[in-house]
Amino acid sequence: MRDRFASQRAVSGSGSSAGNDLAPSERRWATTALMLATAMQAADATIVNVALPRLEHDFGGGIELGSWVLTSYLCAAAVVVPLTGWLRRRLGPRRLYLGTVALFVAASLLCAVAPSGIAVIVCRALQGAGGGVIPALTQAVVLDLHPRERHPRVLAIWGAVTMAGPILGPALGGVITDLESWRWVFLINLPLGVLATWRMGRLLPESDAALAVRLDVTGVLLLVAGVGALQLCLERSIGRAWSEHPELFVEAAIAAAAIAATILRAARSGRALLRLDVFGDRNFAAAAFFNFTTSALLFTAIVLVPLVAEGPLGYSPMTAGFTIVPRALMMMLAVLATGRIIERVDFRIVLFAGTCLMGLGAGIIATLQTGGLVPIVAGSVVQAFGAGMMLMPLSNAAYLTLPARMRTDAAGLYSLLRQLGCAGGVAVMSAVLRARMTVHVTAAASSHAAGVPRLLAAAGALHAYADCFEIIALAAIAVSPGLLVFGSMRRAPAAE
Repeated sequence: MRDRFASQRAVSGSGSSAGNDLAPSERRWATTALMLATAMQAADATIVNVALPRLEHDFGGGIELGSWVLTSYLCAAAVVVPLTGWLRRRLGPRRLYLGTVALFVAASLLCAVAPSGIAVIVCRALQGAGGGVIPALTQAVVLDLHPRERHPRVLAIWGAVTMAGPILGPALGGVITDLESWRWVFLINLPLGVLATWRMGRLLPESDAALAVRLDVTGVLLLVAGVGALQLCLERSIGRAWSEHPELFVEAAIAAAAIAATILRAARSGRALLRLDVFGDRNFAAAAFFNFTTSALLFTAIVLVPLVAEGPLGYSPMTAGFTIVPRALMMMLAVLATGRIIERVDFRIVLFAGTCLMGLGAGIIATLQTGGLVPIVAGSVVQAFGAGMMLMPLSNAAYLTLPARMRTDAAGLYSLLRQLGCAGGVAVMSAVLRARMTVHVTAAASSHAAGVPRLLAAAGALHAYADCFEIIALAAIAVSPGLLVFGSMRRAPAAE
């Protein structure tokens, strides 16, 4: 069984039939293990958030330490995501999956026993390097394991699992931190990693091709510099004025130069490190664009909602955090329901309805000045339902006409764009929020010679948040005509 796929893939170069030789029970276990690894990685991006105060207290690094603990993980994950396709061709699905999960778990153990804040940051970067490969790789292999007619349903479950990780992460991290310590937040990955790799050594194919792929050292260095600098710039620019932090310009310049050099090198030399030819597929290019914009709009709203509830509205942190729960549940339900809907309805209609609901939800939240938490919760539910309707059809459309041999490369770029969309959306909207707060507070000050009372300052902040949600609503409506770019879902997959 160990090598049942090797000869087949060496000839075809694809993974489209990878699961055909597996018994139903083996396919179910392989799918479960892949999704468990995905959930573990997704949860780790947020599970540490609630443990940061304890970690900062133990090492005395303050909020700056907590920021680097988060940023080091996100930057390392962003760097390796676009390398997933090349790594799969170089190592094969089996070795790459087992190796990345092992690296993730080992780095988690090192984080748990780290003696200093610097050690935690370094180990978090290693953890991100392992975890960054997991989502794109598992998504591509899950598609390989199942026939095409089951892809919508499988992607719906995969999408729900992917969202369950970040949702459950903070709650699980809070319980663990209260009962034990922040170190156990990392140790929980050890048993999960064992389950995610159990039996997978003989269920996954060993290699995709007979010929090894050479390492393009220059391409790797350019890609690491470009994506790492871009992610670092986006993460560190949140809540900061560029005029006060000139290093942000340096990071942006490095990112632009390195990414441009990477693209030129790929176009001229034909190196297979970064396969930009996946964007030649119309469905994938359109899905990638909407994946980027939807992630930016959705994640920005997720960040702003607790801030406005706990800030200008004055609710407790627990109440502010609760505003996210209905959104999360509704999104998971929408993703699972949409998996069945698109089997009967043209997916472009589903995408258009989802985009409109995302805009409508943001518009409802924008009325928060008059209704307190009511418009926030109601708008969040509507927006989450719309986002849930979009996520799974977009994933399905992205791979609709792509050859199976290109799925992992496409999944890596797709995941990278989602991550950059989240970071970029929050960074841009944070700058807009800062600017609108200045405008509204200045206007309030000009009408009160004695200064701005605290209530007026809070009212100005509410106006600024409302402006941001109005922009999100308008942006969702503005991109909706682009849905016409998609081809029909009934088209046959591209030939291998």
